[in-house]
Amino acid sequence: MQFQAPSNPTTSSAQRPAPRAPLRHRLAALALLLGAAGPGIGGEDFIYVVRPGDSPWNITTRYLKSLEHWPRLQRYNRILAPEAIPTGTQLRIPLDWLRSQARPVRIEDLQGRVEVVHRGVPRALERGMAVAEGSLLRTGADGSLTLRLPDGSRSLLGPDSELRLDSARQPAIAPGGQIRMELRSGHVENKVPDKRKSGGRFIIDTPSGVTAVRGTHFRVSEAGQVLRTETLEGEVELRNRAGRSVMKAGTGVSAPAGQPPRAARPLLPAPSLDGLPERIDRLPVSLDLPAVAGAVRYRTQFAPEAGFSVIESDLSAAQPQARAPAELPDGVHRIRVRAVAADGLEGFDAERSILVDARPEPPFPSQPTPGSSVAEERPAFRWARIAEASRYHFQLASDAGFRQLIVERDDLTDNGVELADGLAPGSYFWRVAVTTAAEGRGPFSDPQGFRRPPPGPQAEPPRLGVGTLELRWRASGADHRYQVQLSTDPSFASPEHDLQTDTPALSMTPPSPGVHHVRIRSLEPGNPPGPWGKPQQVDIPRDYWKALLLVVPALFLVL
Repeated sequence: MQFQAPSNPTTSSAQRPAPRAPLRHRLAALALLLGAAGPGIGGEDFIYVVRPGDSPWNITTRYLKSLEHWPRLQRYNRILAPEAIPTGTQLRIPLDWLRSQARPVRIEDLQGRVEVVHRGVPRALERGMAVAEGSLLRTGADGSLTLRLPDGSRSLLGPDSELRLDSARQPAIAPGGQIRMELRSGHVENKVPDKRKSGGRFIIDTPSGVTAVRGTHFRVSEAGQVLRTETLEGEVELRNRAGRSVMKAGTGVSAPAGQPPRAARPLLPAPSLDGLPERIDRLPVSLDLPAVAGAVRYRTQFAPEAGFSVIESDLSAAQPQARAPAELPDGVHRIRVRAVAADGLEGFDAERSILVDARPEPPFPSQPTPGSSVAEERPAFRWARIAEASRYHFQLASDAGFRQLIVERDDLTDNGVELADGLAPGSYFWRVAVTTAAEGRGPFSDPQGFRRPPPGPQAEPPRLGVGTLELRWRASGADHRYQVQLSTDPSFASPEHDLQTDTPALSMTPPSPGVHHVRIRSLEPGNPPGPWGKPQQVDIPRDYWKALLLVVPALFLVL
């Protein structure tokens, strides 16, 4: 980093050149400088531009932590003539040598279970609380927080994450802040102002590597000993002991621990949210999205307002879906979704506002049950009682979209209703909602479909022939089968005969003499059995078999 230190017009003892050492000492120093090691890692150095009158001595006394750094500064930069350094020369100074002052870091916003551990003592966090250097921040599965850093940066720590604030300091030599954090696990998203002119630095260490920036919008995650960094704006450098990689905007890198960072590659594009509804009235919910080529997962996050200072929900789906949990509160939210590639790198965000209006939750419908057949012409509808209900809202329609309403009631105080008029055979859908004093009117329940089948077939008068009993009735449908029962018991508790036929007719051996009861119902493929038709009574004469014995021989004589 390069920065021209502010001018210092006054002259002090700290600015005077160091006394000249004896000749033998200068020769020894020259030998040390000629044999000194080369420069260290440039990313850890501050670049100081020499002004008139500067020397290692007065630079040390003004800007460095200790006078012990004076000879080190000479060796580090291979200065052969410390009293005559040319103006404009760039000197490299390790960041750890710079004198600096701690600057406050504060909790800007928080959500869910979050805590700070300082000097081994855990403590719950609050908005506006200062976070000291060396503190460890933890978030639970439902937790998130935003740090407001002294250089104007903001860092959003996601759920199930651990972040240590190593340092947040203002060096005496430059206006740009020096921020260093350690992401031990989880996910952090950062927005960092441009530091190239201020000499600032923003560094995130992880177990798998180091990410350094000078002004950008980027994400860092550490999981399974793999560091992943995605650059949304600006430029980011990622390095570890095995190598380094530079990411420009729109690229990302993954770096397994102990291995060189992989080559930067383009991030996946943002999914389209155009097909999402403006309003969500049922939770939990999974909303379908157009698939993104190359994606293996989709990550959905909700926040209570624009800016995402906290995360209310953070869910993933293997399918192209946006997912919202049952706990998401009512109100206007920001939703953002991004596609995730096979290597774990997450793409650009798609973001928009969405209204959640899912409460009070609708009562649980109980009768008629979904997919059932209702024989009653005026069926009764029932649902679960809600103690706080001031009234219920009922709708009955002939279509699942409720565009063709048959009955609509908004004045119900009981958890049920019976229709005043009969329903013709057909398919129907019903739903119910509730109003409470505390939450107002809530959404409707899911549509409950049921069927009113045609009335059961009515048998024509039976025909008793020679050795046969014939039954006939009107057909219910072209592909219907029929179930026929005969019983001496009018309740049909244990019918003596239970038969099926493909045609609206049945021929059978007559049952034993006496009074029998016959009933018939249709069996429609893919639907429950229809209602039983009105039972018919069949009287089999007691002398039927004697008459039959006389008739049969006579027939043989005729033949």
